[in-house]
Amino acid sequence: MRRPLGPATVAAGSDDASSTPLQRYERSGAADGKGSRSVLSVPPFAKELHLEIVCSPAYSARGSYDRLLYKHFETPRLVQEGDILCVPTFGHAEFLEVNADKFLRWPELYFKVRKILGMVEGEQSEGYLVDTQNSSLYLVGSTNSAVPSSPAYNSHEFWSSLSPAGLSDVVNRANALSGAGSVLLSGPSGSGKLMAVRAVCSCLNLHLFKVDCVSLCSDTSGATEEKVQMAFAQAQQYHPCVLLLKDIEVLGRDRDRLGEDARVIATLRQLLLDRDPALSHPVLVIGTTCKPQDVPTDVQTAFLHEVKIEAPSEEQRRSMLSMLTASLPLGKEVSLSKLARRTAGFVLGDFCALLSHSSRAACTRIQALSFPGGLSEEVERDFCTAGFPVLEEDFSVALDQLHDAHSQAVGAPKIPSVSWQDVGGLQEVKKEILDTIQLPLEHPELLSLGLCRSGLLLYGPPGTGKTLLAKAVATTCAMTFLSVKGPELINMYVGQSEENVRNVFAKARAAAPCIIFFDELDSLAPSRGRSGDSGGVMDRVVSQLLAELDGLHSTRDVFVIGATNRPDLLDSALLRPGRFDKLVYVGINEDRESQLQVLSAITRKFKLDQSVNLTTILEKCPAQLTGADIYALCSDAMMCAVKRKVEWIEEGLDTESSALILTMEDFLQAAARLQPSVSEQELLRYRLIRQKFAAS
Repeated sequence: MRRPLGPATVAAGSDDASSTPLQRYERSGAADGKGSRSVLSVPPFAKELHLEIVCSPAYSARGSYDRLLYKHFETPRLVQEGDILCVPTFGHAEFLEVNADKFLRWPELYFKVRKILGMVEGEQSEGYLVDTQNSSLYLVGSTNSAVPSSPAYNSHEFWSSLSPAGLSDVVNRANALSGAGSVLLSGPSGSGKLMAVRAVCSCLNLHLFKVDCVSLCSDTSGATEEKVQMAFAQAQQYHPCVLLLKDIEVLGRDRDRLGEDARVIATLRQLLLDRDPALSHPVLVIGTTCKPQDVPTDVQTAFLHEVKIEAPSEEQRRSMLSMLTASLPLGKEVSLSKLARRTAGFVLGDFCALLSHSSRAACTRIQALSFPGGLSEEVERDFCTAGFPVLEEDFSVALDQLHDAHSQAVGAPKIPSVSWQDVGGLQEVKKEILDTIQLPLEHPELLSLGLCRSGLLLYGPPGTGKTLLAKAVATTCAMTFLSVKGPELINMYVGQSEENVRNVFAKARAAAPCIIFFDELDSLAPSRGRSGDSGGVMDRVVSQLLAELDGLHSTRDVFVIGATNRPDLLDSALLRPGRFDKLVYVGINEDRESQLQVLSAITRKFKLDQSVNLTTILEKCPAQLTGADIYALCSDAMMCAVKRKVEWIEEGLDTESSALILTMEDFLQAAARLQPSVSEQELLRYRLIRQKFAAS
């Protein structure tokens, strides 16, 4: 039944939407009898405009639109039959809503022009003008229709782009599969899966019906099954649309038995496969997941196609940063290319966090410099309105904060800040490591045959600087550093330890160029057949590690460095060519010159008294010292200086603000108590091990 909306109310169309028919009308003009173009005439006003509201998950089709439409059509709009009219609701509080993402938004309403009646009966025109003074509008029902792509709720170019930087390949692949019926979209958390789906909807002129699968889970299988069926039925009401099933891996889990719920999985599989081919605009189902390995196999195979979002490359990261910072004032010294190199392994969510942290760091810097006493609310508002540049130091602070926040995770990639100045001695070891890792990076064209080493094993007594060497190499080569201790990867659940190993190598490939450093490698890869565990866990872990090492030949910019104190306990398969094929012995510093280099490297950040003579200190120490022994010497000397300063402060002879100075006496006291950490018997054993590996 037709329903007039108020006296002389009229239909809706945004300025952009109404410009298209107007341009067509102007191009066609009014033709005379000879077919030539005559002077353009103004389109006639419509007497009646019959509209149908387009069903959409973004709004209710049963609301009241009188005031909105009347306001919109106070300005004459040009429409024609079949048009889809887009009516913005910004400023109308009754349409304001809070969505699942906790963002306030004003949805855009879509209406389809069903019929137009002119003022003169029988009058024919390609387009009609509609306004509140001359036309009446009738809402005659609802309809299903594709909708024109419109700017997103955020006006930023990146979020409203149909081909967002770093995700354009994924969007193009999904567009090509639009008729496939179902697509499984996987990628790390924060990689931009939802944004890619929104871009696909805009490109294909489809509605987006988003369902969080967590909300579909209930206490019983029957209740979950009913909710899943209801979600698919609702999506059918909005066709043509995309049904987005977010975190689809949570469906089909049995809470009681920690297994799979066969009933829910069977229902979901049936709904994915039994699509109605009679519909001209079927529903495109897209399931997203951060953990594709957790999606039940029957559900995964029901999706006809799979699309995976990989970690962005350096060029893609630079493009992302360029678009995200387009409206952000940056300092002249900020280099987005350099920032892209330092953010290996970052995804879209990480870049958003980086910009948020860097802006906050810039605000803190300006506040500390200009307003030591703090900012009032009014002044702070003025500063935010005026804007202030974000400098390179602000991005450095933000990067450090993000790396610290992620450092607790197993295999969190980051670029260390250890230079060769922090490593004393070990000149031959440095040269061998750099020849193995730095040359393939600097001259890849010379190693086009792929005959380059990817694994390097550092072995020797404890405390000789194996970990420090690996970090210094990563810093020198500007590579991300993935430090993993063997016992961290071992898990009590069957198959979880092997999965942890796979995840470490996957993160390294995503953050390439990268160095994976396995500390205490002997605990992760002992000789197979001797581990003694009933389930053979360690044997499977070693086999998984070998498989991952073999897979590195196709990735030239991922290197593996292992460190161990007991190379004799390692599985022999690890030491064959193509895996850990380069063995480097990192021994103790037996000559005074090497020890002096280590002591100078450790004490270069200390404030020493003029009387301190490092050579004299070493003469008072045992002959054979590791790097850890020399570090312990400096640590004990520091404690002696701290105790002396505390006594002076208590006696009123010194103040807390004065600098802490280490004297010769502090070092001599520490040297008198110093004991070597590696005995003569252990050194002899390591020499025998070195001879054994050198001979093999």
